[in-house]
Amino acid sequence: MQPELPRDSDLVGGKEHPPTRVYLGLIATMVFWGSAFVASKMIVFDVPPEVGAILRFGLGALLMMGVLFRRSAQPLPPRAAWGRTAAVGLVGVTAFNTAFFQGLGLAPASDAAMIIPTLSPVFTAAAGMLFLGEPARLQRVGGLAVSLIGAAIFFWGVLTHAPGQTTRVYGDFLLVGAAACWAAYSILSRPLLMRIGALPATAWSMVLGSAVLLLISAPKLAAVPWMRLSLSFWLVLAYLAVFPTVIAYLFWMEGIRVIGSGPATSFMFLAPVSALILAALLLGEKPTPLQGIGGAVMLFGVWWINRP
Repeated sequence: MQPELPRDSDLVGGKEHPPTRVYLGLIATMVFWGSAFVASKMIVFDVPPEVGAILRFGLGALLMMGVLFRRSAQPLPPRAAWGRTAAVGLVGVTAFNTAFFQGLGLAPASDAAMIIPTLSPVFTAAAGMLFLGEPARLQRVGGLAVSLIGAAIFFWGVLTHAPGQTTRVYGDFLLVGAAACWAAYSILSRPLLMRIGALPATAWSMVLGSAVLLLISAPKLAAVPWMRLSLSFWLVLAYLAVFPTVIAYLFWMEGIRVIGSGPATSFMFLAPVSALILAALLLGEKPTPLQGIGGAVMLFGVWWINRP
């Protein structure tokens, strides 16, 4: 017996989404995620990175489960889907956020804003050609090469601007690891989305991944001075849990389900724009000219990979 296909009403409205709506959702996702680089950096000013990760995604998971049981006719995935759901949660929530928040604790938010959105599509395209049988067209190979050259320029800009700052370099490499985790998450999640739908896949992978984040962060939770955290901290955390986490993830998973992981990931070139503007306004962070050149080259490579 074939599993029942997920209903679009699991997300909004009950109508088939036209592609334009999916694209607009992906654009909104990139704006939210661009702001998340800055907001997450603001969080790790006050709490350890492990605690920041579980606060953001623990709250997000609770909100997502509320949405799931309110909107979905079949909130529980079939037994056969639990293995992939757990794998998606471990890669896309646990591993990604561990590397992301640890990297943010050592490197500027502007570094994260350039590294993750630009290298994730590169890793996704490379994995597609190496492991998924996607054709190695000249356009894609050329785009990969250009993006890697841009990454080399970017990291050279980091090394020359801050010689001896090994913590920032280490943080940037953690952010590269986060980009690789996001690429793996995008690839692994699509079969799950097609089978059980975007909302159940997002909610349960977030819950399972957050459960592991809770185990990782447990030793640090008791040392946090909870009563001394400011109102602005809680407001930033609430924003992170609702917009870049719950709403953006729903838009993202639906985009992958409808247009695929490669085309959806290509939208990530929009995230650095809002992130860099906010990092400059709120944190006073400004990339060096060499970093800016490297980032621009990476973005051009991503566009070249995904151009029609």
